[in-house]
Amino acid sequence: MPDTNIAREYTSAVNYNQQILLMGGSGKGWLGHYCNSVDMLDLNDENPKWDSNLRSMGEKRFASTLLNGLVYCAGGWNGTGRLSSCESYNPEERKWSSIRNMNEKRSSHALVSAQGLLYALGGRDSSNTNTVECYDPRNGKWDFIPPIKTCRYGLTAVVLNNEIYAIGGHDGSNHFSSVEKYNLDTKTWIDVPSMNEERYSGSACVVDGVIWVFGGRGAKTVEFLDPTTNKWQVSTNMDRERWYPCVLSI
Repeated sequence: MPDTNIAREYTSAVNYNQQILLMGGSGKGWLGHYCNSVDMLDLNDENPKWDSNLRSMGEKRFASTLLNGLVYCAGGWNGTGRLSSCESYNPEERKWSSIRNMNEKRSSHALVSAQGLLYALGGRDSSNTNTVECYDPRNGKWDFIPPIKTCRYGLTAVVLNNEIYAIGGHDGSNHFSSVEKYNLDTKTWIDVPSMNEERYSGSACVVDGVIWVFGGRGAKTVEFLDPTTNKWQVSTNMDRERWYPCVLSI
């Protein structure tokens, strides 16, 4: 796979019909240089190359997910402050549109989709938060749902078997190995066995019914959770520590 056109951290990616969309983040480290640009790699091409000629987001941000054929980005940090604003992208029309703001500003949060809804989990504004908001595109409203049991920012999240997993993160003092999951039917959070390693700003994806978690600050390891055994196992090491990496199932 070819290298991206610019180095990015604090970025996110989605896979839309084998087209990888890479959004936002920071190109030159923590001190300033945030971007709202979007690059695309079309894996349907015989020799795919990154295309930087896509329309940029309205804001500098990076939390993203797919829902009903649209890419949604919510909240974030634009270099001067945290955001509650949100927008959606139509890959067919290559057009961004604003949607209703979240009830709270948040960055370093997780954003996932499930059962036709968006979920923004944790993060921080002036302080760390455990709140969770749910967006219904049918009525354009964000509503609070039961909060995560632990305040987490720099967490990652995935959806598997009708449950949202909130994985790792940080509370301002401690990095977490702990995991909890939200059942979309019972609307309750329960604890899940902790990972083998504390992970702040790691990333996760689901492949064939198994949750894979990669890196994080100070972490090179990759580990996985098979819900049938409910145990985490370390799989391998990456060649380097990766902070806020992007991982996708292709």
